[in-house]
Amino acid sequence: FADGVYEITVNDQPALMHIEFQSRQHKTMPERLMEYNMLAASENEWWPVYTFVIYLRKDGEVPQSPLIRCLRNGEEYQRFYYNVVELANISARQFLQLGLHGLYPLILLAKGGTEPEVVREMVTDLTEARELELLALAYTFGGLAPGSEAYEAWFKRSFAMLDDILEESWTYQEIVKKGMEKGMRQGLEQGLEQGRQQLIRELRDTVISLVRMRFPMLLAFSESHIETIESSEALHTLKSQLFTVQTAEEARQAIIDASTAETA
Repeated sequence: FADGVYEITVNDQPALMHIEFQSRQHKTMPERLMEYNMLAASENEWWPVYTFVIYLRKDGEVPQSPLIRCLRNGEEYQRFYYNVVELANISARQFLQLGLHGLYPLILLAKGGTEPEVVREMVTDLTEARELELLALAYTFGGLAPGSEAYEAWFKRSFAMLDDILEESWTYQEIVKKGMEKGMRQGLEQGLEQGRQQLIRELRDTVISLVRMRFPMLLAFSESHIETIESSEALHTLKSQLFTVQTAEEARQAIIDASTAETA
Protein backbone atom coordinates (compact mmCIF):
# COMPACT_ATOMS: atom_id res chain seq x y z
CA PHE A 1 0.00 0.00 0.00
CA ALA A 2 2.93 2.35 0.61
CA ASP A 3 6.03 3.15 -1.44
CA GLY A 4 8.29 1.96 1.37
CA VAL A 5 8.03 0.84 5.00
CA TYR A 6 11.21 0.01 6.92
CA GLU A 7 11.96 -1.26 10.41
CA ILE A 8 14.09 1.14 12.45
CA THR A 9 15.12 1.61 16.06
CA VAL A 10 14.35 4.81 18.00
CA ASN A 11 15.66 5.12 21.57
CA ASP A 12 16.28 1.35 21.63
CA GLN A 13 12.65 0.70 20.72
CA PRO A 14 11.32 -0.81 17.45
CA ALA A 15 9.57 1.58 15.08
CA LEU A 16 8.74 1.99 11.40
CA MET A 17 9.77 4.56 8.80
CA HIS A 18 7.13 5.07 6.11
CA ILE A 19 8.20 6.82 2.88
CA GLU A 20 6.09 8.09 -0.03
CA PHE A 21 7.54 9.53 -3.26
CA GLN A 22 5.54 12.16 -5.14
CA SER A 23 6.28 13.87 -8.44
CA ARG A 24 3.14 16.04 -8.13
CA GLN A 25 1.38 17.62 -5.17
CA HIS A 26 -2.10 16.37 -4.27
CA LYS A 27 -4.54 18.04 -1.89
CA THR A 28 -5.52 14.70 -0.37
CA MET A 29 -1.94 13.57 0.28
CA PRO A 30 -2.17 14.13 4.09
CA GLU A 31 -5.24 11.88 4.27
CA ARG A 32 -3.47 9.19 2.22
CA LEU A 33 -0.39 9.42 4.45
CA MET A 34 -2.49 9.03 7.58
CA GLU A 35 -4.25 6.00 6.11
CA TYR A 36 -0.94 4.34 5.17
CA ASN A 37 0.50 5.24 8.58
CA MET A 38 -2.35 3.54 10.42
CA LEU A 39 -2.23 0.48 8.16
CA ALA A 40 1.51 0.09 8.73
CA ALA A 41 1.05 0.38 12.50
CA SER A 42 -1.87 -2.05 12.60
CA GLU A 43 0.10 -4.69 10.70
CA ASN A 44 3.16 -4.33 12.95
CA GLU A 45 1.91 -4.60 16.53
CA TRP A 46 1.14 -0.85 16.61
CA TRP A 47 4.76 0.21 16.54
CA PRO A 48 5.31 3.98 16.17
CA VAL A 49 5.36 4.99 12.50
CA TYR A 50 7.39 7.97 11.27
CA THR A 51 5.92 9.12 7.95
CA PHE A 52 7.85 11.02 5.27
CA VAL A 53 6.58 12.31 1.93
CA ILE A 54 9.33 13.18 -0.56
CA TYR A 55 8.41 15.55 -3.37
CA LEU A 56 10.69 14.89 -6.31
CA ARG A 57 10.19 18.30 -7.89
CA LYS A 58 8.62 21.69 -7.31
CA ASP A 59 4.90 21.73 -8.01
CA GLY A 60 3.43 24.70 -6.18
CA GLU A 61 2.52 24.74 -2.50
CA VAL A 62 2.33 21.30 -0.95
CA PRO A 63 0.18 20.41 2.08
CA GLN A 64 2.13 20.80 5.31
CA SER A 65 2.03 18.93 8.60
CA PRO A 66 -0.02 18.49 10.69
CA LEU A 67 -3.31 17.33 9.21
CA ILE A 68 -6.05 18.68 11.48
CA ARG A 69 -9.65 17.52 11.28
CA CYS A 70 -12.46 19.38 13.00
CA LEU A 71 -16.17 18.95 13.54
CA ARG A 72 -18.59 21.43 12.00
CA ASN A 73 -18.61 23.39 15.24
CA GLY A 74 -14.86 23.85 14.99
CA GLU A 75 -13.94 21.30 17.64
CA GLU A 76 -10.76 19.41 16.74
CA TYR A 77 -11.06 15.64 16.82
CA GLN A 78 -7.96 14.40 14.98
CA ARG A 79 -4.38 15.56 14.40
CA PHE A 80 -1.73 13.73 12.35
CA TYR A 81 1.92 14.74 12.10
CA TYR A 82 4.16 13.78 9.20
CA ASN A 83 7.41 14.97 7.61
CA VAL A 84 7.58 16.84 4.30
CA VAL A 85 10.77 16.68 2.23
CA GLU A 86 10.89 18.95 -0.83
CA LEU A 87 14.03 18.08 -2.76
CA ALA A 88 13.93 21.41 -4.58
CA ASN A 89 14.54 23.15 -1.23
CA ILE A 90 17.53 21.01 -0.16
CA SER A 91 21.05 21.86 -1.27
CA ALA A 92 22.59 19.25 -3.56
CA ARG A 93 25.86 19.78 -1.70
CA GLN A 94 24.29 18.24 1.41
CA PHE A 95 23.80 14.96 -0.45
CA LEU A 96 27.40 15.00 -1.68
CA GLN A 97 28.72 15.72 1.81
CA LEU A 98 26.82 12.74 3.23
CA GLY A 99 28.65 10.49 0.77
CA LEU A 100 25.76 8.00 0.64
CA HIS A 101 25.78 6.75 -2.94
CA GLY A 102 22.25 5.40 -2.67
CA LEU A 103 20.95 8.98 -2.41
CA TYR A 104 23.00 10.35 -5.29
CA PRO A 105 20.31 9.92 -8.00
CA LEU A 106 18.20 12.45 -6.06
CA ILE A 107 20.92 15.11 -6.32
CA LEU A 108 19.73 16.21 -9.75
CA LEU A 109 16.35 17.15 -8.27
CA ALA A 110 17.83 19.06 -5.33
CA LYS A 111 18.62 22.77 -5.16
CA GLY A 112 21.65 23.43 -7.35
CA GLY A 113 21.68 19.81 -8.44
CA THR A 114 21.96 20.66 -12.13
CA GLU A 115 25.06 22.82 -11.71
CA PRO A 116 27.84 21.37 -13.91
CA GLU A 117 30.35 20.94 -11.07
CA VAL A 118 27.76 19.13 -8.93
CA VAL A 119 26.79 16.77 -11.75
CA ARG A 120 30.44 16.07 -12.56
CA GLU A 121 31.24 15.25 -8.93
CA MET A 122 28.22 12.95 -8.65
CA VAL A 123 29.05 11.16 -11.89
CA THR A 124 32.72 10.82 -10.95
CA ASP A 125 31.95 9.37 -7.50
CA LEU A 126 29.45 6.82 -8.86
CA THR A 127 31.72 5.90 -11.76
CA GLU A 128 34.71 5.28 -9.50
CA ALA A 129 32.51 3.18 -7.20
CA ARG A 130 31.21 1.24 -10.23
CA GLU A 131 27.63 1.97 -9.16
CA LEU A 132 26.22 1.44 -12.65
CA GLU A 133 22.59 1.01 -11.61
CA LEU A 134 22.70 4.24 -9.60
CA LEU A 135 24.13 6.05 -12.62
CA ALA A 136 21.19 4.75 -14.65
CA LEU A 137 18.73 5.99 -12.03
CA ALA A 138 20.48 9.36 -11.93
CA TYR A 139 20.01 9.72 -15.67
CA THR A 140 16.31 8.89 -15.30
CA PHE A 141 15.79 11.42 -12.50
CA GLY A 142 17.71 13.97 -14.53
CA GLY A 143 14.85 13.96 -17.01
CA LEU A 144 12.57 15.36 -14.29
CA ALA A 145 14.92 18.20 -13.37
CA PRO A 146 13.95 21.66 -14.68
CA GLY A 147 16.35 23.18 -17.18
CA SER A 148 16.79 24.95 -20.48
CA GLU A 149 17.41 23.26 -23.83
CA ALA A 150 21.08 24.10 -23.43
CA TYR A 151 21.16 22.32 -20.06
CA GLU A 152 19.41 19.26 -21.51
CA ALA A 153 21.93 19.05 -24.34
CA TRP A 154 24.84 19.41 -21.89
CA PHE A 155 23.33 16.81 -19.55
CA LYS A 156 23.00 14.28 -22.34
CA ARG A 157 26.56 14.92 -23.45
CA SER A 158 27.81 14.43 -19.88
CA PHE A 159 26.30 10.96 -19.72
CA ALA A 160 27.17 10.15 -23.32
CA MET A 161 30.84 10.29 -22.30
CA LEU A 162 30.14 7.32 -19.99
CA ASP A 163 29.02 5.01 -22.78
CA ASP A 164 32.31 3.12 -22.83
CA ILE A 165 32.19 2.65 -19.05
CA LEU A 166 28.56 1.59 -19.02
CA GLU A 167 28.40 -0.41 -22.22
CA GLU A 168 28.21 -3.63 -20.20
CA SER A 169 25.14 -2.25 -18.42
CA TRP A 170 22.37 -2.96 -20.92
CA THR A 171 19.82 -1.68 -18.41
CA TYR A 172 21.34 1.80 -18.60
CA GLN A 173 21.24 1.75 -22.40
CA GLU A 174 17.63 0.57 -22.33
CA ILE A 175 16.52 3.36 -20.00
CA VAL A 176 18.35 5.96 -22.06
CA LYS A 177 16.89 4.67 -25.32
CA LYS A 178 13.31 4.03 -24.29
CA GLY A 179 12.83 6.38 -21.36
CA MET A 180 14.53 9.66 -22.08
CA GLU A 181 15.06 10.09 -25.81
CA LYS A 182 11.38 9.59 -26.65
CA GLY A 183 10.53 12.83 -24.92
CA MET A 184 9.45 11.94 -21.39
CA ARG A 185 9.70 15.55 -20.28
CA GLN A 186 7.69 16.75 -23.24
CA GLY A 187 5.03 14.12 -22.56
CA LEU A 188 4.78 15.13 -18.90
CA GLU A 189 4.24 18.77 -19.81
CA GLN A 190 1.68 18.27 -22.56
CA GLY A 191 -2.01 18.30 -21.76
CA LEU A 192 -3.07 16.96 -25.12
CA GLU A 193 -4.17 13.37 -25.50
CA GLN A 194 -1.35 12.60 -27.91
CA GLY A 195 1.20 13.71 -25.31
CA ARG A 196 -0.57 11.68 -22.61
CA GLN A 197 -0.50 8.51 -24.70
CA GLN A 198 3.18 9.02 -25.49
CA LEU A 199 3.92 9.50 -21.79
CA ILE A 200 2.04 6.29 -20.92
CA ARG A 201 4.08 4.31 -23.44
CA GLU A 202 7.34 5.73 -22.15
CA LEU A 203 6.43 5.15 -18.50
CA ARG A 204 5.55 1.55 -19.31
CA ASP A 205 8.92 1.12 -21.01
CA THR A 206 10.69 2.67 -18.02
CA VAL A 207 8.84 0.45 -15.51
CA ILE A 208 9.57 -2.66 -17.57
CA SER A 209 13.23 -1.63 -17.78
CA LEU A 210 13.34 -1.30 -13.98
CA VAL A 211 11.81 -4.77 -13.62
CA ARG A 212 14.40 -6.11 -16.06
CA MET A 213 17.15 -4.43 -14.04
CA ARG A 214 16.08 -5.46 -10.52
CA PHE A 215 13.81 -8.51 -10.93
CA PRO A 216 14.50 -10.16 -14.33
CA MET A 217 12.64 -13.30 -13.28
CA LEU A 218 9.39 -11.25 -13.33
CA LEU A 219 9.88 -9.79 -16.82
CA ALA A 220 7.36 -11.93 -18.73
CA PHE A 221 4.82 -11.61 -15.91
CA SER A 222 5.22 -7.82 -15.64
CA GLU A 223 4.94 -7.05 -19.35
CA SER A 224 1.40 -8.44 -19.65
CA HIS A 225 0.22 -6.63 -16.51
CA ILE A 226 1.91 -3.28 -17.13
CA GLU A 227 0.41 -3.04 -20.63
CA THR A 228 -3.05 -2.82 -19.00
CA ILE A 229 -2.19 0.29 -16.92
CA GLU A 230 -3.45 3.51 -18.55
CA SER A 231 -2.88 5.97 -15.69
CA SER A 232 0.35 7.97 -15.60
CA GLU A 233 -0.05 8.45 -11.83
CA ALA A 234 -0.37 4.70 -11.30
CA LEU A 235 2.74 4.09 -13.41
CA HIS A 236 4.67 6.79 -11.51
CA THR A 237 3.64 5.19 -8.22
CA LEU A 238 4.61 1.72 -9.43
CA LYS A 239 7.99 3.05 -10.61
CA SER A 240 8.69 4.50 -7.16
CA GLN A 241 7.68 1.23 -5.51
CA LEU A 242 10.03 -0.75 -7.74
CA PHE A 243 12.86 1.53 -6.60
CA THR A 244 12.26 0.62 -2.96
CA VAL A 245 10.90 -2.95 -2.70
CA GLN A 246 13.43 -5.53 -1.58
CA THR A 247 12.09 -8.88 -2.84
CA ALA A 248 10.65 -10.28 -6.05
CA GLU A 249 7.43 -11.16 -4.22
CA GLU A 250 7.00 -7.53 -3.11
CA ALA A 251 7.60 -6.40 -6.68
CA ARG A 252 5.07 -8.94 -8.01
CA GLN A 253 2.44 -7.74 -5.54
CA ALA A 254 3.06 -4.07 -6.43
CA ILE A 255 2.54 -4.87 -10.13
CA ILE A 256 -0.62 -6.86 -9.40
CA ASP A 257 -2.02 -4.07 -7.22
CA ALA A 258 -1.33 -1.43 -9.89
CA SER A 259 -2.97 -3.43 -12.69
CA THR A 260 -5.90 -4.52 -10.50
CA ALA A 261 -6.62 -0.93 -9.41
CA GLU A 262 -6.62 0.08 -13.07
CA THR A 263 -9.36 -2.39 -13.99
CA ALA A 264 -11.42 -1.93 -10.81
